Amino acid sequence: MTSKTEGAQSIARAALLLRTLSTFGSLGASLMQITTLSELPKTTVHRILTAMMEERLVERPAGTRHYRLGSDIFAFGISVRESLDIKRLARPSLEMLASQTDATVYLGVRSGYDMLCLDKVDVISDRPSLLLQVNDRWPLGIGSFSLAMMAFLNEVEINDIIQFNQRRVRNDDTMTYKHIQRSIQKTRRNGFAKRTMRSYHGLSGVAVPVFDERRYPIASLCVVSEARHMNSAYVVHITQKLKHEAAMISKIYESERLQQQQNEKWRTAVFFNTGVYGQASG
Repeated sequence: MTSKTEGAQSIARAALLLRTLSTFGSLGASLMQITTLSELPKTTVHRILTAMMEERLVERPAGTRHYRLGSDIFAFGISVRESLDIKRLARPSLEMLASQTDATVYLGVRSGYDMLCLDKVDVISDRPSLLLQVNDRWPLGIGSFSLAMMAFLNEVEINDIIQFNQRRVRNDDTMTYKHIQRSIQKTRRNGFAKRTMRSYHGLSGVAVPVFDERRYPIASLCVVSEARHMNSAYVVHITQKLKHEAAMISKIYESERLQQQQNEKWRTAVFFNTGVYGQASG
């Protein structure tokens, strides 16, 4: 094995551990939990976690032996927040969809092996609280909310997600992953995902992916309504609206990314004229 291959393997293992930690909350996870989910040797996990603690990518909550994501992870996210602030871009679409459908509308993004609920809009203030709230995490593949995004990932990513999440979900949900390929193919064929919620009786969700210019899924738009409303005509009507808004969000997202890149180039040219930033023109 070459040093280059060894370096790539170390990075892949570190990324796996970071994604594993992202599935836990602020209390973090024990070394045993991390080892079990990642399926890496305990000594390897401990060595990589120790190294990442020295770089502030991982930290330990006070008074515990657990590990959680460190402060630098948050700081890294701030640096790209403006160019990736899809919550701000999608908000008008969520409000419009909620007002036109009288349903609850969600926006989600991928976070490692989870789907993260980034935003929610509901025009009915006294509607009973739904299971999924803003900032909640959901294993990828469970429910239409995450299936709409997972189905359009590449096969390597999909297989990795399935193998990981099968080790962490409840026994009731393991059946989902035994039939997940069938659900993925149906979602790809239809262009949307539809699921009835087992955990919250009487509700169904319909979701579509939001793509970037490479046709890579960057988010999911989901409408949740009473299952009795989800007849064929209603689903067709909802998916048309969802796909239209998803396309609009995608266009705005790419436009703002391009503008942000141009602003960054201008700022770099003004403030840096040597070294790795290149020679400023003029």
